[in-house]
Amino acid sequence: MRSIVQLMTSALILAATPAAAQLPPASNSRPVAPQLADATPLPKDAPYPGTMVLEVDASDTRQRIVRVRQTIPVAPEQRAAGEMLLLFPEWLPGNHAPRGQIEKLAGLVVSVDGKRVQWRRDSIDVFAFHIPVGANAREVTAEFQFLSATAENQGRVVVTERMMNLQPNSFSLYPAGWYTRAIPVQMSVTYPEGWTAATALRGTPRGSSVAYAETDYDTLVDSPIFAGRYYKSWPLDPKVTLHAVADDPKELAAKAEHIEAHRRLVREADALFGARHFDHYDFLLSITDEMGSIGLEHHRSSENGVDPGYFTKWDERPGERNLLPHEYVHSWDGKFRRPALLWTPDFRTPMQDDLLWVYEGQTQFWGYVLGARSGLYTKEQTLDAYARIAAFYDLFKGRSWRPMGDTTHDPIISARRPKGWSTWQRSEDYYNEGLLIWLEADGIIRQKSGGRKSIDDFARAFFGKTDGDWGVLTYDRQEVIDTLNGVVAHDWAAFLAERVDRTNAEAPKRGLELGGYRLAWSDQ
Repeated sequence: MRSIVQLMTSALILAATPAAAQLPPASNSRPVAPQLADATPLPKDAPYPGTMVLEVDASDTRQRIVRVRQTIPVAPEQRAAGEMLLLFPEWLPGNHAPRGQIEKLAGLVVSVDGKRVQWRRDSIDVFAFHIPVGANAREVTAEFQFLSATAENQGRVVVTERMMNLQPNSFSLYPAGWYTRAIPVQMSVTYPEGWTAATALRGTPRGSSVAYAETDYDTLVDSPIFAGRYYKSWPLDPKVTLHAVADDPKELAAKAEHIEAHRRLVREADALFGARHFDHYDFLLSITDEMGSIGLEHHRSSENGVDPGYFTKWDERPGERNLLPHEYVHSWDGKFRRPALLWTPDFRTPMQDDLLWVYEGQTQFWGYVLGARSGLYTKEQTLDAYARIAAFYDLFKGRSWRPMGDTTHDPIISARRPKGWSTWQRSEDYYNEGLLIWLEADGIIRQKSGGRKSIDDFARAFFGKTDGDWGVLTYDRQEVIDTLNGVVAHDWAAFLAERVDRTNAEAPKRGLELGGYRLAWSDQ
């Protein structure tokens, strides 16, 4: 009988012997790949010559088709090149991923100075359309439709018989080559008869239409619209308003104490950050089980979709009241202060999501804190939510191979599609595990300062700069670390590296323990 060593040696010799005739013959046809050509010009930060005019007819709630006519002045550079390149927004702020609904653009007809021309879609960037223009061309007109979803399997339903949620990025184009903040645009929208519309844009009503004031394309895309047959609004302070639309007018019967809790939210945010980064702010709230749910931040507004019962079953459903505080905080964290690589000059440049544990994680933290401070939900309900989050993430075995920081790429990797083994694959854990990290940072600051400082001091220093500025102030990871050290000295770089960049055995629960709580499992 041969020895184990002899058998292993023979196996290694066999494994090292190259197999014969495994490669295809050199005579086979073998193409050579050309260098891919990207014809889209890089955007420049210079004023676009002329104002786009966007005319939108959203009155068809039966077919749910939004009809669009858009006129775009031709720039000298485009005349010289012989073409205009029009882009449909692809990389959308707040989505952290390329989520533009290009498949819902239909019926595109393009004219140059009134004469129809044949457009051509770019073979590499399918969100781009090549439009031929002559040396004397003045304007390009594009007519098309946005075919909103009529069923959930087509995407989020945004138009029903009673309400609609219009996002300008879904029914507009823009010329390539300029920063979107440098492209002027003036939009008008026709709504169903008798409906009321709310948005951060300001406009002049003309019957069932509204002509909105000229703005830049970046601001237009950042200014969605909620409109509905049944509508009500409440001023929360002189510059902040809560607008609501509902399937049933009974859902708009808010009690005085419900609205006062929302007013306290606004006051608590002022007290926390010490500055505002908007000239006015509009909460847009839909109470519906017909239109798709949403929670999406904007600089001067937010899109919030909840189930029926938000006001009428106030004591039964505290969980949904976490939505508005979260989205409101984003005006400071995510819109004004934004990771440098997540900010882009247009809606074609890819976003880099590495710092979402600040953008979303700290917003998740402050959403719970401000909701509790304002009385939208109780301290006990907040503690219960924290405990559930800690227990839930402790069970995620995927943390043994995938660091939390890597989950910031999940909006691009999986686009929120269902997962078969979510505790092993992990998902967008930067939200709630990010919350736990910031809760622990708060505990460390309180402990090291003898209770004289807290994470509130970080919030004021980091987000409370330049009151009234509603531009974008970018940051990187080092600024986060430096600001933390400015509050209280600690090895914050190592603290974050351990919790963000490395695999670990359990969720970061020490923040609850530093707050004086003990975590334990029971049979309930």
